[in-house]
Amino acid sequence: MPISGPVVHRQLIEAYANVQTRLEQERQRISSSREERDGLEDHRGDALAELAEHYLPELSAEAIQETWGEVRGSVADILMRKEDQERRVKAMLSQANAKREQLESELIAINADFDAALESQQQTAKEVEQALRQSAAFVQLSDRAAVAEAALERAEANLQEIDQEAARKLPAYDNSSLFRYLYDRRFGTKRYTKRGFTRRADRWLAKFIDFHSARQSYEFLQQTPEKMREIIASDRDAFDTVMNELERHRDEVAETLGLQEKVSQTQRIQTKRDAQLKLLNAAVEETNAIEAELTQLEDPRGPYYRQAITVFRKMLEKMNSRELRDRAKQTQELTDDQIVARLVGVESEIDALKQTVEDRRNHLVHMQKMMDTLGQVIQRFRALQFDSSRSQFVGTLDVLDDLYRASNVRDVEEIWERIRSSQRWGPTAAEKITRAAAHPMAQILANAMEQAAAAAMQTHARRAGQRRDQNRKHWDGGDSSSGDYRKR
Repeated sequence: MPISGPVVHRQLIEAYANVQTRLEQERQRISSSREERDGLEDHRGDALAELAEHYLPELSAEAIQETWGEVRGSVADILMRKEDQERRVKAMLSQANAKREQLESELIAINADFDAALESQQQTAKEVEQALRQSAAFVQLSDRAAVAEAALERAEANLQEIDQEAARKLPAYDNSSLFRYLYDRRFGTKRYTKRGFTRRADRWLAKFIDFHSARQSYEFLQQTPEKMREIIASDRDAFDTVMNELERHRDEVAETLGLQEKVSQTQRIQTKRDAQLKLLNAAVEETNAIEAELTQLEDPRGPYYRQAITVFRKMLEKMNSRELRDRAKQTQELTDDQIVARLVGVESEIDALKQTVEDRRNHLVHMQKMMDTLGQVIQRFRALQFDSSRSQFVGTLDVLDDLYRASNVRDVEEIWERIRSSQRWGPTAAEKITRAAAHPMAQILANAMEQAAAAAMQTHARRAGQRRDQNRKHWDGGDSSSGDYRKR
């Protein structure tokens, strides 16, 4: 059983929310690891302080506390600024998500209004077509238009054939010096004035090359296309006269049944939807930008981390592990060896935890890319109006399951390709492509003419309506999608 566009649209929105939830859970795991690392850093700091007290017994406790506090205060200040910025960005993200969700809800409501307006327009269009088919005058005019179209098609085909033949054969005449010699002298016409030997020689040459037949063929190829164009222009005038009358009948019935107002209403909602879609796309981009900023802020190797590590490095410039180990070996006491061993053990745990956090960080970045790609999929889905109730998808499509099993950006892109290949336009979207290219009023006229004309002429009647629409686009500069559709 087919799945409607709004259902798949909601599934995509739900999948996007699920990815956001998973992204937040991953951030919480990284935050937990960071807290564990902070604890290890505290132990390390305690070991360094204990070792400093052991190695510097002549220094006062007040001096040691003052030195240590200065470094710790600098690092704590950096961390505080980082946490303040995280809180601000998270608040911005919450507001951006709320705004995006509101715009999505509004878009769904606008889509429903658009579908209802389009359905009403199509129903009224059917009523207009039915009324036109029941009009004897419209039926008679449709037959006339079909006949005129058939004549135009034949004439245009003949003109194309004669144009091709002229392009193929005329150069041979123009390149023949003997033919051009007699033709330029106007031989065989009243304008030929030669006498005596020249006249006898020209007569012999004309007989030799069969000039009389050649001139007739040459002039036929030269003159016939232009004459045919004049005939076609006349036929088109007659065609336009009939089509003007057909359009007048259509416009009168459409005005009576209120079709033009419904077309305008549908276009107004379409314009509103386009504007809403721009707002929603901007909101999605804003959300993605804030998500990226938050991800960068929570990066243990981000800018705040680099500031803190610089301060930390200054503190350890003269007290690295190798120096501490070498100095411990030089003493007979075991206390400093034990402290250094404990310090090295803590650093080993920190290194292991760093790798764990790095792995989680890489996974977080990976999920961020997948979410961005999914956001782009949703934008494409909306841009193609796949979220309309007129859009349908094959019943085997399972967006939620596919996205749950997706493991990388390529999987999400493949899911988008499956969505596109699974999409169909349902019965309410009859002749969608034609509707997109032609004004509804033109479509109504073509449908009514086809159904009103005699059975043998229905194809030509439809082509006449389509030809009229193409001519209209040419008159209007290629845009027949809005405004008054009457001939300007």
